[in-house]
Amino acid sequence: MECPDFPILGTEPLPVELANTLYGGGGERTDFLGEAAWIDQWFACVWDAHGLATTPPTGLDRRAGRVHSLRDAVHDLLSAAADGRAPGQAAVSRVNDFARAAPAYPRLEWPAGGAPAVQWLDDTGGGTAVLGRIAGSCIELLTGERAEHLRRCRGPGCSMLFVKNHSRRRWCHPSCGHRDRQARYYRRRAAPEGSR
Repeated sequence: MECPDFPILGTEPLPVELANTLYGGGGERTDFLGEAAWIDQWFACVWDAHGLATTPPTGLDRRAGRVHSLRDAVHDLLSAAADGRAPGQAAVSRVNDFARAAPAYPRLEWPAGGAPAVQWLDDTGGGTAVLGRIAGSCIELLTGERAEHLRRCRGPGCSMLFVKNHSRRRWCHPSCGHRDRQARYYRRRAAPEGSR
C-alpha cells in the first residue's frame, strides 16, 4: 500500500501509533489526521504496517471529530506517562468513555486435539469497535508491565512516543538515532579547541 509520510513506526502498540499522529510540541504541532480524508488512509496504512489480519476500518473520516477526540486523549495520557506526570482527568474520562462504548467479551475456542484459546468479540461494530479497542489497548498499556517503558524519542526535533523494547533504545526509529549521533558529532567538532 502506498502511504504518504505518516509517522507510522509499525512496531508500536496502536495507541502509540495513534498518539504519534499529533507530532511536535507547543505551537509547532503537525496533525497528520488534520484532514478527514487522511483518517481512513492512515488506518489502512497502520493496519498494513502492523500486518493485521482484519480488514482496516473505513468510514472513520465521517467521524473525524470522534477520531480526533480519542487521539488527543490518548496523546495526553501517553505523554503524561512518558514525561512522568499526572494527566488531566478529562483525558482519562474520554478514554474510558470510548472503551465503554465498545464492550468486548471473550469466547473460548477449543478445537479437538488443540489447545484452548480465547477470541475477543465485540458487541458493536465498525468505527465504534475500532476506537473502543484502541482506547482499551491504551488502558492496558498504561496499566501493564510496558507502562514503565513508555518513552519520548530523544532524537533532535522528534516528539514521537515509543515503548522501549531494548535496554539501549533511546529513539523511536534508527533514523532519529542517526540524526542524534550526527548532531553530537557536529557539536564536538564545532566546540572550541580547549573545551574538547
